[in-house]
Amino acid sequence: MWKKIFSILLLSFAFGCATEPARAPQSSAPNPPAAQSTAIVPPAAPINAPTATSAPLKILKVNPEKGPIGTNFAVSGEGFDPGKTLDLQWATLEGSYSMKPTAETVEYYDREYKDKRVTLGRVQADAQGKIAANFIAPEDYGEPHDIYAVFDGKEIAKGGFRILRAVTFTPTEGPVGTLIKIQVMGIAWKPFESTLALRYDNKYMGFISAVTTRGTATFQIRAAGPVGQHLVQLIQSSSAQPYLNVEQSPVTYLWQDVPTFDYRAIFNVTKDNGAPIASLDFPKLMNNIALDATIQRTGVTNLAAAANTNASIEPASSPILTPVTLKANGLPANSELELLWVTARGNRVSPSGWNLVQTSLVKATTTKDGALTALFKVPDDLGGWHSIKIAQGEKVLSEVPYYVERSFVAVTPQKVKAGEKFTIQVKGIGWTELDNGFAVTYDNGYIGYACGFNSNGDVTMNLVATGGVGTHLIDIYPMIFQGHGKSPWTYQIPQLTALQDHPSLALGYKLPIFRLAIEIVD
Repeated sequence: MWKKIFSILLLSFAFGCATEPARAPQSSAPNPPAAQSTAIVPPAAPINAPTATSAPLKILKVNPEKGPIGTNFAVSGEGFDPGKTLDLQWATLEGSYSMKPTAETVEYYDREYKDKRVTLGRVQADAQGKIAANFIAPEDYGEPHDIYAVFDGKEIAKGGFRILRAVTFTPTEGPVGTLIKIQVMGIAWKPFESTLALRYDNKYMGFISAVTTRGTATFQIRAAGPVGQHLVQLIQSSSAQPYLNVEQSPVTYLWQDVPTFDYRAIFNVTKDNGAPIASLDFPKLMNNIALDATIQRTGVTNLAAAANTNASIEPASSPILTPVTLKANGLPANSELELLWVTARGNRVSPSGWNLVQTSLVKATTTKDGALTALFKVPDDLGGWHSIKIAQGEKVLSEVPYYVERSFVAVTPQKVKAGEKFTIQVKGIGWTELDNGFAVTYDNGYIGYACGFNSNGDVTMNLVATGGVGTHLIDIYPMIFQGHGKSPWTYQIPQLTALQDHPSLALGYKLPIFRLAIEIVD
């Protein structure tokens, strides 16, 4: 069993905040742009970390010293050798999540940030030893960023720019169920700076993060409630929970440019057209991420066999009960082989815990050339990563990872009276710390979480209809069930930015947001 802690680094280029020189270099960068840049064009890779000098650093003047992303700012300095070409570098970070995937589970640990530098541009000192260049504040983590002038691999001057947060809400009116797009740019990276909590009509809904998205969070919620005005607020949070007296907190500086100490919008619900059709929003990022075959997935007990297999499955992932076709080559000729489904059984409560088990899917015979084609349906089972073994007797010839997606079954009944019970059923819930449950909101207020491990991927929730006559929204969000990192953190709550920033994305999980509804009638 693979026990090494695996820190997942997404492929996106991440800026970040640093207040000291960057540490170990990542790789060499291409030649930076020459002369005085008017905008930052980051290289494809971070640059080598310069060497700190014992001599006092000269001062780089930055004007203005702070502003939101997109702010034009000037960098100037003096006292340099005339004609010397300096490399202006922006200190930043790369954000990721630390996780430990094994065949049995995935353990979540923490958010991780690694220092790195990117080049803003090169500037040549004039005859008086002065430099001047103009830049645009890049899309990056919020709060201070050091700017260094580097010559011959050594830091010789230093300044800084502080990125402030900026928030937009669109649209501001529409019928019940309207998708409200919220974008926050300039979210910082430190523990008490890196999350915000969302409240809707004073009800806590969930938290937002931007660990792997360079400090930018873009997400959607639905307009809920009766016709009329509704208050949407993004406020300070510590362990992802709302912090209600930030004016007295140690992080007041985060809000010194926001007089109300929150970001707020009024949404006007114009009408109620009835309960909208159920829908699932899946992460769009997964269409562009190719997973390394050597990455450990749950269910895969022989990583080498899985990485070197000549087998393929169509479709590559699906909900339960989907017909799929497995094709493989390089197998023993004219031989009857068996496909085995590897999954988990158990729970986190019983003393016996859980373990991996395998069941037979189908038997098929290879051709004289050693080719195999086998048809079967995905079992009604846990969601997430599984393994399909191609076996000849007790010998495993090949092993293929397969991902089982979450799926919606029904809301029954969809029309109820206030105080009556209704049931929501979904399938494909997994068993790891990243996917063995989900968090639920009712009319944009968090009401709790559900787990599908012990029930083999099935979640059947019995809820009670509350509120007035009309449409009421139920949204199901990905969450992190538990973790092993240092505090502060709160688990089992909605991660509103999960489609872009959930830890599971880097391991190929496709956890959707369920958009459901009921209608209360007289």
